[in-house]
This record gives sequence, structure tokens and C-alpha cells, in this order.
Amino acid sequence: MKRMQAIYERNPLRFILFLAFLIRLLAAIFSRGYGMHDDHFLVIEAAQSFADGFDYNNWLPWNNSGVPSGHSWFYVGMHFILFKVLNFIGLDDPQLKMVVVRFFHALYSLLVVLIGYRITRKIGTEKDAVRVAWMLALLWFIPSTSVRNLVEWVCVPPLMLTIYFLMKSEDKEKVNLNFLLSGICAGIALSIRFQSMFFLVGLAVYLLWKKEFRGSLFVFFGFAISFFATQSVDLFFYGRPFAEITEYINYNLINATTYFDRPWYQYIFTVAGMLVPPISVFLIIGYFKAWKKALIIILPSLTFFLFHSWFPNKQERFILPFFPFIIMAGVIGWGMIREGKLASKAEKFAWNFFWTLNIAAMLVVSFTYSKRSMVESMYFLYKQSDYNNFIMEVSHRDSQQWPPQFYTGKWNSAYCIYQGYTVAQLMDGNKETSNKDFPRYVLFFQDNDLESRVAKFRSGTGKNIQLVFTAEPSWFDSLLHWLNPRNKNEPVYIYRIS
Repeated sequence: MKRMQAIYERNPLRFILFLAFLIRLLAAIFSRGYGMHDDHFLVIEAAQSFADGFDYNNWLPWNNSGVPSGHSWFYVGMHFILFKVLNFIGLDDPQLKMVVVRFFHALYSLLVVLIGYRITRKIGTEKDAVRVAWMLALLWFIPSTSVRNLVEWVCVPPLMLTIYFLMKSEDKEKVNLNFLLSGICAGIALSIRFQSMFFLVGLAVYLLWKKEFRGSLFVFFGFAISFFATQSVDLFFYGRPFAEITEYINYNLINATTYFDRPWYQYIFTVAGMLVPPISVFLIIGYFKAWKKALIIILPSLTFFLFHSWFPNKQERFILPFFPFIIMAGVIGWGMIREGKLASKAEKFAWNFFWTLNIAAMLVVSFTYSKRSMVESMYFLYKQSDYNNFIMEVSHRDSQQWPPQFYTGKWNSAYCIYQGYTVAQLMDGNKETSNKDFPRYVLFFQDNDLESRVAKFRSGTGKNIQLVFTAEPSWFDSLLHWLNPRNKNEPVYIYRIS
């Protein structure tokens, strides 16, 4: 312990970065599956299907009547290139592919810790910068989030670099180059997550406030170069620039309340809860205390936060880019409040409580296998030599099931029996299908009236089926389903069709 203490004292940042990488590496290996619909189906399924010559989401213009999907090709395109390389070297196993994907994200996410430290050190004290680095390295949800395909978090490093290069320009060294690099990073951030535009609006206001007109031109020039370059595929697909972002804006305006319509104050409670009270209260107070000293952090991030608070469709992941900035400004501001004062017993207890609860939660979340039953059911099919196609049975529901076919290694037009498509319709549509070509597996999702549903399938198809595998949800999936049944984390029963 003394040796570790000595190593830490010689170079705290290097020590923190090592720990940050270690926990992210473990998360990359053990935190399998996916957290939400978008971080898998809008990235992994799309990219791998493109690499295999398929179009899972019908995003390509010749499959969607030339109507843009409203999704940036940049982040998906990087995964397309990676999967092409993995295909070329013969790495076919879907689970191993995802370890590679998560590993690259783990490395990339270290920028959040490094740049967070450097930004804070330029504005605040060394003590502030070290505290920020610790929080960005080990805050309970950050390691696992860092290895996911969440564009809401992937856009954070370029957003932070945008601020960092602007701050370097104030040092009067290579001023124009730093303004240019800031703009380039801003364009990359927007290409990854279109809603970053509201962060950049706040940044523009900051530059105008500082009367940095000449620098603004370099920032805009760098932004224009990188954003146009990363969106140039729109010219090839649709014959016009920025087709996807235009469709994205239109779609969100039309569907502002389609998914969720939540109150303006929701994100205040989200931030306060995820940063763990009472430390979250310290950080919120500090965030506003530091408004003058850390205006370059606060103005862009507050603009981003206020827009999302106003917009009706609110999901927790939407506000993720805000967290590094409230942590940086909050720590700086709280340091200003506490400057020259000894910490009280209550404050020491609050920080000890924070780290105890935080580390426990981090270890649990970083080793959690999300959507386990969904992934394992598809991966089971991947390992079957006779697998050709499958049927999903959710006849107790009025909506279809979304299968993560990436884990099957094949792209089939799988069938789904639900209230809008019955067994009779399935058989009627497959009158001419031979037994050889008929799907060899049927997957029953959830155990609601399972025996009755299995019996109806047998009688309706005339097929003999036998249970061969049960994909169970992880304990965490089961907990989420218990807390909110909208989370469809259920067991999957796989039957082989004779």
C-alpha cells in the first residue's frame, strides 16, 4: 500500500488513468450485451449488416425510396470499416467481435478523464483537477457506459476537446491552429450526436460574449470542414448535403411527444440522483458558483441542459453529455466555496458515503450482462449447425419482437407470431415452403401461458417441436423488468422444429 501511495503521489493523473483503463477493460470483457435499443440496433446491427452486404434497418436509399433515415453515417461507418476488417481476418464469432468493439471504446473513453483533468487544471487548482479525474474515471455508471455504443457518450470526448483547444487559444500560442482544432472537434461531435448542436450554440454565444470574432471564423472554418467531410456520404446517397441531419430535425419535431412527454424538471432529479446526494448537491451549487470563472464550460453545457429540459421527449441517456461538464464546473465551484476552510465532519462523511456507495455500484454495473436472454438466444442459434431461420412467438402481445440478429451471424427475414400475425397466417404464407427450408427453430419469449402457446403452435403448424435451450435474463435484467415491466427482459425458450 505504501508503494502504491508513493506511485500515486509521483504522478496522480497517470495512476488514475491506469485504474480507469483497468476497470474499463474489465467492463469490455464482462459487461456483455447492450443497454438500450439504440446502442445496439442503430449502430451494431446496421454496421455489421452493411459489412455483410445486407441492410438490416433499410437505411440505404435504394431500400427506403430515397428517404433519409435521420441517422448520421459517421459513427456507424467507423463500425462498418471495423467489421469489414474483422470479416477479412476471419473473426466471425459475434461475442468476440463485441469484445473488440468494447475494447476500442474503453481506450477512447480515457480521453474523458485526461481532458477533464487538463481543463479543470487550467481553470481551478491541482486538487480540483485530481478530484475531477477520479470522478470521471470511477463514477459508478461511467465505466460501463464508456464501453457501450451510446452516441450520447461517444460524442463527449470531441466536445471536451472543443473546449480544451479554445482554452489553449487563450494562452496566445498557436492561436489560430487551436481555434481551428476546436472547430474540427465540434464538427466531429455533431457528426456523432446531432443534438450536440445545442452545446455548440452555447459555445457560439460564449465566443460572441468574449468578442472573439476573428477566432470564431477559424472555429467555424474547422467545424465546416469536419462536419461536411463526415456527412459527405449524403451527397453520394441523396445528391444533396446534410440530408440526414435535416431528416433528424424534422423527425424529432414531429415526434416530440411520441415516445415520452415528461416534465421540464425531470433532468434536475436525474442529475441529482446519478451524482449521488449529498455530493450531487455540492456539485450543483458549485456549478453555479463557478459561472464566471468557468463560463467556457458552463455556457455551452447549460444551453444543452436547458434545451433538453424544455424538449418533451426525455430519456436518461439524452443528458449523458452534461455530466462531465457539471462535474468539472461543480468541483471548481465547490473548491471556491471551500477555499481555505477545513472540511467538516459532515462533509467528510458525505464524500466517504459517496465513494463507498459509488464503488459498490460501479463494480456491480461494470460486470452486468445486459439483455442477456436476448443475446444468448441469438448466440445459441449461431452455434447450431442446422440453423437456417427462426420464428419468434409473442402471441400474447400486440407488437412484434426485435431480435439482435447480429449474434446469429446471419441476416434472415425472421418470422414473428403476435396478435397481428397468427400461426394460421404464417402457415398460409409458407404453403409452398418445403420442410427443408422451413425455419428450424421457434423462440417463445416470456413464460406467459407458455404451455398453451406451445400447444397452439404445435396444432397450428402440425410440426413437432422440442425444447433445446432456455436463455435466462441476468439478475439485473430481472430487476429492471420487476421495477418497470416495459423493460422486456424475459426468459426465451428455444424449441427445435422437427
